[in-house]
Amino acid sequence: MKPVEAAGRYARALAEIAGANDAKALESLTAEIDLLAATAGSDPTLLRFFDDQTGSAAHKRTAAESLARNARLSDLAQRFFAVLVEHRRVGALKAIATELAEMRDRAAGIVPAEATFAVPPGAAGEQAILQALEKMTGSRVRLSVKVDPELLGGVTARVGSRIYDGSLRTRLQSLHRRLARA
Repeated sequence: MKPVEAAGRYARALAEIAGANDAKALESLTAEIDLLAATAGSDPTLLRFFDDQTGSAAHKRTAAESLARNARLSDLAQRFFAVLVEHRRVGALKAIATELAEMRDRAAGIVPAEATFAVPPGAAGEQAILQALEKMTGSRVRLSVKVDPELLGGVTARVGSRIYDGSLRTRLQSLHRRLARA
């Protein structure tokens, strides 16, 4: 099974146990899984240790319990991490965290959006585009920001399959096409 497929299955199972429609429970659980992904899921040495078939299961279990205890994880997150260790799926933690975050957002009615700016926007620019997108969609928006100097100026935003393009590059291309036709 591919890690992405496994991540989706593990995330769905975890969300069902936590309460798939309980945004608050998913928020808390997502933070814990993000913490695990940032520690055990990102350290190549730990990944090799936990996913190694030849290593001692008792040593892995002890290390996982110690890591979970030091991170002060909830009982559910500790048991989930133990299952990942037992099935050698610690490498899928980042993908699981991503899937779980998407489920959390859906449960909370939050729409993911991506804004691409020509130059870094600053806090005021991010806030302005966030408010505009929330007004256009009628939903709360979780905004991720990218920078692409090829836009020349302005901003493009993607909410689901809808794209809002207010970039200078697109406006110049449009002007060029109109002038070419004239």
